[in-house]
Amino acid sequence: MNIALVSCLELPDIEYDEDEAPLLAALRARGHHARTIHWDNPAHDPAAYDACVLRATWNYHWRLPAFKAWLEQAAARARLINPLPTVQWNLHKKYLCELESRRISIVPTAWADHGSTTDLAALCARKRWTRIVIKPSVSGGSRETRVFELPAQTAEAQAFLDRSAAREDTMIQRYMPSVERGGEVSIICMAGRISHAIEKRPRFAGQDESIQPHPEITEPERRFALAVLDACPLPTTYARVDLIKGDQGEILLSELELIEPSLFFNFAPGSADRFAQTIERTLAPT
Repeated sequence: MNIALVSCLELPDIEYDEDEAPLLAALRARGHHARTIHWDNPAHDPAAYDACVLRATWNYHWRLPAFKAWLEQAAARARLINPLPTVQWNLHKKYLCELESRRISIVPTAWADHGSTTDLAALCARKRWTRIVIKPSVSGGSRETRVFELPAQTAEAQAFLDRSAAREDTMIQRYMPSVERGGEVSIICMAGRISHAIEKRPRFAGQDESIQPHPEITEPERRFALAVLDACPLPTTYARVDLIKGDQGEILLSELELIEPSLFFNFAPGSADRFAQTIERTLAPT
């Protein structure tokens, strides 16, 4: 089969996608013609491939209307992985609300819609938040993401929120202290099954991301990740479930990444081949 790994012409804030070479090698070793194409290069035609696997489209949030149009065109010409409805659902972080309504515990979050005005001091006083994260509801790579201490930075945080909400939908989250103790655990899933996991400390504007192996997925982590996949209303070929601990050690969902998550093949021997097999099974005739 002809399989395209979809990236972008210029990767933001990074030299290369570390998942790309292992996955290309795994697919080619299984007899497939695999190459990388760029969603934002008009010369790359999705129709030339049996499948387009979204991998490193990490600039999509800068050009969202164009990316949405490309997704629809690609899905009409080839098999899109993850599927188009799944990707469309996952583009806006308000998918977290739907998962929360399905009894998935999420990081405490409030929303400021585009063009709205939010009294941040009143909101945080009501929720008893003294440290917060403000970021766009459609974003990636820590774009326009900042942490604020309250009440010392209330005025600065309000101004930042006002600017953000004037441009786009914005989310306000309680800063989770567990970030400083252990960061996030990212559990990588393929075809609804858990493959491997890593630990990472979330980054904010101007910071580098720290990543290390997560040697043992605990049973509570496993159950939670599978519950998130069960609660997802649309099919997934691959997913990354990002978990963080609450104040009492409870597991909370930070994000469910279904569009272009790093899958950290280099931290788990054999995982690139498992993903290649997953793609094969997805494309196999039923």
